[in-house]
Amino acid sequence: MMASYWETARTGFLAFVGIGLMVLVPLVLLHYFRFRRVEPRRAFVLYGLLAYGVVALALIFLPFPSDVAKLCTGDQMLSTVPFQWVTDMNNNMAANGRSGILAMVRSQAFLQQLFNVALFVPLGIVLRKAYGKGPLAVIAISMGLSLAIEVVQYTGNLGFYPCPYRIADIDDLISNTFGGVLGWMMAPAAFVVPKVPSSDESAAPIDTVTVPRRLLGLLSELVLVIVIAKLVLHSDPLWAVCVLVAFRVVLPAAANGMTIGGILLHYRIRSQDGSRANPAQLALRELLGLTGFVAYATVVSPLIDIGWWDLGVVALFVGGAFVVPVFRRDQRGWHEHAARTVDVFAERKTGYPEPHDDVHAHS
Repeated sequence: MMASYWETARTGFLAFVGIGLMVLVPLVLLHYFRFRRVEPRRAFVLYGLLAYGVVALALIFLPFPSDVAKLCTGDQMLSTVPFQWVTDMNNNMAANGRSGILAMVRSQAFLQQLFNVALFVPLGIVLRKAYGKGPLAVIAISMGLSLAIEVVQYTGNLGFYPCPYRIADIDDLISNTFGGVLGWMMAPAAFVVPKVPSSDESAAPIDTVTVPRRLLGLLSELVLVIVIAKLVLHSDPLWAVCVLVAFRVVLPAAANGMTIGGILLHYRIRSQDGSRANPAQLALRELLGLTGFVAYATVVSPLIDIGWWDLGVVALFVGGAFVVPVFRRDQRGWHEHAARTVDVFAERKTGYPEPHDDVHAHS
């Protein structure tokens, strides 16, 4: 019995991996569109619930019947007697001449109910720990989900099969609901489950220059650098880096933090205290950021020719400049933190306050 459960759970987990990969990008985009960032605790709980849901559904409905013609045998597929499993367990033990606690816990009827309880324990934990639900809400949600499952089973998966292939049992409803309540009681000990923050706490401040906006600005500058390098500098990588330094360090130092991408998308570079960023800050920001990476990729990397080191540099740059900031409220990369700079909107727009001295408070 347990071997079949493990095999079904394995099937459900593999299904989650496939479904999770398919919905990963849409979920991230939807999350980012709503909150202007990906809140890691919300994302963790959401994906955890997705994994739990897929595995639970696999355990409940798999395996599907292989011969549909043999389903409608006239057997009773609805049990409405509460705690019928206790009678079934006692009858089974008596028929096999067994008694005692060990025989009880090894009986199929007991293990089936224990499984039904355990199936809903994670739900109760998440509802309380992540979403702050009380016991009555957990009882209502657990009972509602369990009832929906029993209805689907009794109707042959909503009419997909001519007859049900699983018994719709009131004992399952009782056990599932108890499992949800048990999970609610165990929730304080579930340290790996985070509390999901409110929508206001999850969202980046409205005046935050988001990663996609800055990325578009960087791409516009890179396109211009590539065009200049191809048409004017005859693809000399060293001169291309010099042009990038002019665009990313010299120009913002002279134009109060404005880059070409910033001009196009209306943001500028400032010191994190709201004052004008000085040349040293701009130089450090670019040394650890885009300009430093391009210089390494075009000039240094061909000289040292260490493949694994190149992968590390790419991962460090992409992760620190674009991936990690997606999860932060201030959307700043590690190079910006090191240089103590921040991107702010260059002009006042509807809903966008002017840059101010406490801009660093959004971190």
